[in-house]
Amino acid sequence: MRKKRLVDKKIKKHTDGECYFCGENDYDLLDVHRIIPGEEGGKYTEYNTLTACANCHRKIHSGKIQILGKYPTYTGKDVLHYITEDGEEKWE
Repeated sequence: MRKKRLVDKKIKKHTDGECYFCGENDYDLLDVHRIIPGEEGGKYTEYNTLTACANCHRKIHSGKIQILGKYPTYTGKDVLHYITEDGEEKWE
């Protein structure tokens, strides 16, 4: 069963340390993005968040980067299914 505990966004940014998409590592430019938006009931949980720089975060919200889902694996590491702004489908 997945933990539903809310994450501390400052700690998540420090722990992840970089943008999931481009690798930007300037803490001041990092955001914590909810995969399922707040207006749809999405909360800031480990399962529903990822760290993205301000630039990539804006690309997510404009639809240039499309997040299709975040899925658990048997190893305990989640896999993100998304489409890049170049149209490449990825499972990482």
